[in-house]
Amino acid sequence: MKVLIKKINKIPLWMCVIVLISEFSYAENFDASPLFDKTAKSVEYVGGFRLPLTTKGVSRISFSQGVIALRPSKNSFFMIGHAHHQAVAEFEIPQISTSKKISEWHVAKFKQPFSSIFSRAQSGNPQKLNRVTGMAEIENQLVVNGMEYYDADVNVRDTTLVIRDPDNLDESDIDGFYQLHGAAHAAGWISKIPQAWQGPLNSKYLVGNASNLAINSRLSIGPSAFTVDFEEVLNNEEKSKLIATTDLMDFSIKHPIVPDQYNQSRKNDLWTELSSASYGFIIPGTSSYFVLGKSGGHNSGIGYKITQDDGRKCGGPCSLEAIDSYNYYWLFDVSEFLAVTLSKKEPYQIKPYQYGFFDTSNSNPYISGSDYDAEKNLLYVVFAKEDKTRSKYDAAPVIRVYKINTNKK
Repeated sequence: MKVLIKKINKIPLWMCVIVLISEFSYAENFDASPLFDKTAKSVEYVGGFRLPLTTKGVSRISFSQGVIALRPSKNSFFMIGHAHHQAVAEFEIPQISTSKKISEWHVAKFKQPFSSIFSRAQSGNPQKLNRVTGMAEIENQLVVNGMEYYDADVNVRDTTLVIRDPDNLDESDIDGFYQLHGAAHAAGWISKIPQAWQGPLNSKYLVGNASNLAINSRLSIGPSAFTVDFEEVLNNEEKSKLIATTDLMDFSIKHPIVPDQYNQSRKNDLWTELSSASYGFIIPGTSSYFVLGKSGGHNSGIGYKITQDDGRKCGGPCSLEAIDSYNYYWLFDVSEFLAVTLSKKEPYQIKPYQYGFFDTSNSNPYISGSDYDAEKNLLYVVFAKEDKTRSKYDAAPVIRVYKINTNKK
């Protein structure tokens, strides 16, 4: 594996510290914070914990797609269960374990059992959404984004529900569906904008998504970022069902983040047909938008419905070499978002200033979700199907925790 960290100027710097240079700064009358440099010290592994395998309510945690939403004030988090059920539960955050053996990690406890979401929407579910793609608790309400997994006609516009009483998941009213103006390009993660950036970006929250599900023509071919106004939805005053968004960074088939998505050139180390992003947030005290996900095919290239070098037959795109896949991150300069708002750049012209492997300390299954506790500077990252210590049949996700140190290089 040769790719580790690359800069926008495409000069490779294998496994060494790099100087970060922002090529654009249009923050008129705004003193932008420094850029964040991802290193072993700036993203520090703290430990992890497990999740209970018990079926409780209408679902269980095995085969979860990893979407989570933290509740720091209650030392708990919401999480979506089995992919077939799309139900949400609440768990207490246990003591974080530092053991190298997952079997010795503490197990989170249920605070609320799994409850259905889509089937309980006030409007019903006429467009048949069947994947939760993002969640966040905002003003004591749980905002939930979702999509249809296979929208072949590209005609689904519903995106968002609001669980009015997240302390009572099983009986709460669930209003919606609402429709994000950015549609599927925006209908993924939800993250709070740090106070210093709320004025310049004229918003309190961001939403984003990427080419994570089927049908690329409806998706952003690269991580996106939109400001969003949830105020009227949260106050139950939005009658049009529309939620305003403004694109800061967005891509498409016509304008992907990088061409050569199948990496036929063997020079694409940024984003491929196998890349996906599960969460993005602006790191407080910095000018950096940090996106986490997974990627592949950067070394061997990608084929469609091929047989990989280990004999596995793929049902769709996959890397030529089976081991050519990894957890990945991308860092973008938020000052460039301001350039877009000032019409000095197009949303598809933004490129990351740093990207590469997220965690090389051990061989982890893929990242499937994340959320950030800004008060404690802790990043909670879900790794799919990693806990196989308790069942031969049900592989559970685990959650690893990382400290974001903005003052360390």
